[in-house]
Amino acid sequence: MTISTRAKKLQSEPSPIMFGHGICAENPYSFDNPKGYLNFGTAENHLMNDLLIPQINKKIKLAKEHIQYSTLYGLESVRKSIANFFENHLHIKNINPDNIIIQTGVSAICEALSFAMFDKGDIILIPAPYYTGFDHDFTKRFGCRFERVQLDKEDGFIHHIENFQKHFESCSEKSRIKAVLLTHPHNPTGEVLSQDFMNDMISFCKDKNIELISDEIYALSTHQNEPHISLYQLARKEGLKAHLLYGMAKDFALAGLKVGFYYSEDLELVSVMQNLSYFHPVSTQTQLLVESILSDKEFLENYIPTNQKRLQQIPMLIETQLPMYKFIPTDAGLFFMLDLSEFCQSFEDEHSYFEKFLNYIRINLTPGKELGLDTPGFFRVCFARPKEDVLEFIIRMKMFFENELKSE
Repeated sequence: MTISTRAKKLQSEPSPIMFGHGICAENPYSFDNPKGYLNFGTAENHLMNDLLIPQINKKIKLAKEHIQYSTLYGLESVRKSIANFFENHLHIKNINPDNIIIQTGVSAICEALSFAMFDKGDIILIPAPYYTGFDHDFTKRFGCRFERVQLDKEDGFIHHIENFQKHFESCSEKSRIKAVLLTHPHNPTGEVLSQDFMNDMISFCKDKNIELISDEIYALSTHQNEPHISLYQLARKEGLKAHLLYGMAKDFALAGLKVGFYYSEDLELVSVMQNLSYFHPVSTQTQLLVESILSDKEFLENYIPTNQKRLQQIPMLIETQLPMYKFIPTDAGLFFMLDLSEFCQSFEDEHSYFEKFLNYIRINLTPGKELGLDTPGFFRVCFARPKEDVLEFIIRMKMFFENELKSE
């Protein structure tokens, strides 16, 4: 028996993001393997193991009800702990735990949301550069589409409402535009969206009668120890139909647990998402672990500012040690952008540098084409790596500049 046509399509489109990740996973750098690969292309946080490992290894007590089938979209006690966490740390008020959906990661949430919200051919506006894993999550199986709103490289890809307004007016299928998807703070630039832009976006969505999906999975990964201003909260306050995405993979460096959250006050959609949780339930043991983390006030008061401080230090170190490179400043997240546009006249040039990074100095970076850009020469650098990896990254990047870029 052969595989289905849709499975063939999925298999035939591997991205450099996954290609580079796979190579690094097979032969990672370490003190014992000094010629191994450095993975600076995957948005993972490796800085908090010393605080996380003792916390997640605390004993979780399972009761008899936890070893049988339970509410598929999340245990009630866990949803209540998430609601309290949202209110206390993401500053989203009046959360109804009954509207929280827990599934196996934000990717699963996005795919379920694609099934629930959009028909084939419907359009989501998304600013570029962006995390193109969203293409896989939203578009691969159920057929909605992204329209990429290109941000301006001249000011470091800062979000401006004019880019969205111009794109909307030029779109030949305005009636198919159903939503805007924003990540705040933004992936891959690390921009914390300004309150002015967020207010403008809410007005734009209300005026065009489209909904807003706010991915706030990096909400607590700011570098300035500043409180998070939730785009979802602002939208809800203004009466816009909005949807919140969050999870444990980024702020809490627990990508392997595969836990994502969805929240909305659209009760019909919440009901659909609850039913879709049949396909993406999180084990009760994992949920109880999440509850123990989010309910531990003392742990959170130490963990959150420590994480922010460590995230701030690494890009500062890289920029100080690699002044020969141009980096776009970052406010938050696990990444910033490397600007090699002066060396790239085409995407062929960009791909050539991607291969040189990977094959010559064995560093995996994400090329801008894989972030939805229409201008070549930009690379996402995911810097939240162990210190020994960062120091080796600096050594190899200096070598690359001397041997590959200096003469060009």
